[in-house]
Amino acid sequence: MVRAVNTPVARSEGYKYPPVTEAVIGINFADDLSKALLKSVSDKLAKNYPVHQPLQNISVKLDLSPRAGKDRNTFTEIAEEGHRRSSQDMTELALAMPNSFVVSQLAPYPSWDIFSKRFMRDWTLLKKTLGYREIKRIGVRYINRIDIPVTGPLVHHEHFLNVFPQIPDMLNPLIAGAVQTISYFEDIKCKLTLNSGVVESPILNHISFLLDLDVGRESDAPQNDKDIFEILEAMRLKKNQVFEACISQRARDEIFNGDRNGK
Repeated sequence: MVRAVNTPVARSEGYKYPPVTEAVIGINFADDLSKALLKSVSDKLAKNYPVHQPLQNISVKLDLSPRAGKDRNTFTEIAEEGHRRSSQDMTELALAMPNSFVVSQLAPYPSWDIFSKRFMRDWTLLKKTLGYREIKRIGVRYINRIDIPVTGPLVHHEHFLNVFPQIPDMLNPLIAGAVQTISYFEDIKCKLTLNSGVVESPILNHISFLLDLDVGRESDAPQNDKDIFEILEAMRLKKNQVFEACISQRARDEIFNGDRNGK
């Protein structure tokens, strides 16, 4: 159980109003892309993502050697690491980085059909620019925020989610906690990393819980479009199954109003 603090209502696929705060499809390449290729990819994406922001890696080095004495010098290095592009409303994003390409959708999440079609559009554009590139990893990640109304001094986490910390009785009531699990699904040859915990809620008189599901294939990654789209669909279905296993019937009835639409 968690002590109530002011905190939101959520969104997951399959519901009219799913609790998805961010959905991500990401592809990692075996070899890094050059700065010139990244710039070319960014330029190609500009039509669909007009807002541009360079991604930079800033490192600070301090000379701590004895010979430096009092005259210690600080060196700051700024290196471009890629490009972040977004729609005008900042809800649709595409990131081109040296070893990866990411398509992201922030809330409100439309549907898998719309999101996956956008990825396919961008992936086709990327391939025309890059040609064939060996894929090292492909993954789908959904970050959900489950918002529970506060009706008393305590919110019983375990009444709404089936994922929660197990602690000795002497440590109750639990004010905040987090859980991470890693599982492997042989049927789709993918690894699932699940993170859950209390997060700050933007909704008055609510407490919020994170349910972050990252499904990815890191070995024998698909290399052609047909296999890529098939594994993405399989990941999406597995992610939905995991989400349903992680929430209680009470959560469906009281938070999601039992209103599924099969998205």
